[in-house]
Amino acid sequence: MNISTHDHIEIQRLMYRYASCADHKDYAAFSEVFCEDAVFDYAGTLVTPCSAIEEMMHALDKYFKTQHQVHNVLYEVDGDIATGETYCLATHLINDNEDTKKIDMGITYLDRLRRTSEGWRIEHREFKLLWSQTSLVERGGV
Repeated sequence: MNISTHDHIEIQRLMYRYASCADHKDYAAFSEVFCEDAVFDYAGTLVTPCSAIEEMMHALDKYFKTQHQVHNVLYEVDGDIATGETYCLATHLINDNEDTKKIDMGITYLDRLRRTSEGWRIEHREFKLLWSQTSLVERGGV
């Protein structure tokens, strides 16, 4: 299986769009990321369809700032289906009394994508938490 440059760029942009939706808390825009009948496997809990995924993402509301950095976007395309993985380093800032805590997470997303008339969409996503670390941070300008 190969991947064209066009498909690679479109899939990479899809992963960036996912991160942007999360960081801007633009939950309705996840409809431009996931198929309507998508399944999100979050730590063994299967969330479907897309509207339920949008609701699940409201868990980010407890953080006053997040930053999802996606890396190593590696997919193979077979017709209108792509499979692969994306690495993510996700930072979440939360107020805890007088302190600001930073929770960093190393994540791998294992995906099956579907090419639609609107472009590539996530059909199935499995969230794999590899590690997490919590620390206190100085809050500047946010």
